[in-house]
Amino acid sequence: MIKNKNNFFKEMKKYFLLFLFSILMLSCSKGGKVTINGKVTNGSPLERLEIIDASGIATLPLANFGVDAKGNFSETIEIPRDGVYVITYAGNTGFLYLKGGDKVNLDFEAMLFPQGMKITGDAKGNTEYLMESQQFINQYMSKLDQSVISKKEEDFLKELEKYKGDITKKMDEIAKVKKPDSDVEKFNKRELDVTLLMISSQYESMHGPATNDPKYKAGAKLLDFQKSLENESYVEDMPNYRNYVISKLSAGFQKFFEGQKNAAPTSNVQMFSKFLDTQKDVSDKTKEYLLAAVAAQYDLREPANPKLQEVFKFLDTKIKNSAIKSELKNLEEAIYGIEQGTDVSGLNLVKQDGNKTTLADLKGKPTALVFYASWNPYITESTLPVLKEMVKFYGSKMNFAFINLDDTQDQFVKTSKAMFTGIQGNNYYATGGMKSEVAKKFAVYGFKMPSFIIIDKDGKISSKTYLNIADPALVDGLNKASGLQAPTGIPQTPEMMAPPTEHSANDGHGH
Repeated sequence: MIKNKNNFFKEMKKYFLLFLFSILMLSCSKGGKVTINGKVTNGSPLERLEIIDASGIATLPLANFGVDAKGNFSETIEIPRDGVYVITYAGNTGFLYLKGGDKVNLDFEAMLFPQGMKITGDAKGNTEYLMESQQFINQYMSKLDQSVISKKEEDFLKELEKYKGDITKKMDEIAKVKKPDSDVEKFNKRELDVTLLMISSQYESMHGPATNDPKYKAGAKLLDFQKSLENESYVEDMPNYRNYVISKLSAGFQKFFEGQKNAAPTSNVQMFSKFLDTQKDVSDKTKEYLLAAVAAQYDLREPANPKLQEVFKFLDTKIKNSAIKSELKNLEEAIYGIEQGTDVSGLNLVKQDGNKTTLADLKGKPTALVFYASWNPYITESTLPVLKEMVKFYGSKMNFAFINLDDTQDQFVKTSKAMFTGIQGNNYYATGGMKSEVAKKFAVYGFKMPSFIIIDKDGKISSKTYLNIADPALVDGLNKASGLQAPTGIPQTPEMMAPPTEHSANDGHGH
């Protein structure tokens, strides 16, 4: 809950700044293949670009690709729908409007991304229209008067109408020059309506404290304004609208929560579900989307959460919508790993000598799988020293398979020899790297590497995915699989886990 005027104003500004990053999907969209080419100037060959579909619940990357020695890149990706997609580079975030069949060219200076990103090709008009709209909104919001929270409802509503009029007028002016698709204009204006709803909800919750009026309740005009913009269908594909509905319910949930203090500890989403069961005027469809949103924002964002499996099982029971279930399943696999008992022995891999193989060759002993790539900055300094000790200790009772996800087989050979020469284990390449069937099967994403999975002697998954070699649960899993008991010196010291500031000379890139 926001405690003062300044924080309220910051929240209002935040909602406008998120105006174009609270991504939604366009319901009439077809999606399809998109080709993205371009060049990064003064960038590192170890940095990656990612394209993320942020319209739904899971918000997982669709593609992860690198640049060559000269900074050039080229990638063809499959998008699920036409719409706005997040693009990231070196920890910074921008966006693109993409349509199935688009051929897009991007050129940018690494240190300035996303500012100054030059777009040519099919995405130019739509994306530049959205970018210029955002720039105007940022400038507009920086000049707003913070006293708006204390104004009477009638005057506050006039302010909202003014915001809407000013911004819409500018959007129309930009549209005349950039000539975006009609769907993109509708997207902009629909999201603006939802942003105004968010601001009105904050006013509703904070006007009383700001004016020392504890008895304040929203009047008919404010409620009518909100109803005029509300649309239940928005809950399906507009994250900001889901946030708005949650904010409208927050006061009631707070009271409900306080009344449950003596109840047994439970997860955020389970508690919120109990509250939603008391809200008879909220539809089942809305409840399911809100539950998924709350779970994704809170309970499911921490892989070490001891209630993780419990939360996923609860959601699977509580939610009936097949689209939400599918997204939650993808998120579960990304966070926790694929279902234990799944046979992965037949997946195709390539050895250092170029010969094809499968994990079936390792049957007879349990195997620890290590997924990595040369561009992962943590593996050489932080992970390898500990991994060497693990291999020495467990190697007599189990196999170790180091599975490389670099872009090319040549890079795999260089990297695997640089990193793993002298370490007992099997070096494999997943052909296609991050686009490989192996990456898809194991739900491996860039943010998950290096990662570790244990399979049993029959080639079946026997553990969750571990994202930290220091995780005591990983050592427990290795102990169980091998029948050995690790000394207290494993997994590692805190100093060894400190992320390196530079990539190592031993990562196979020859630098």
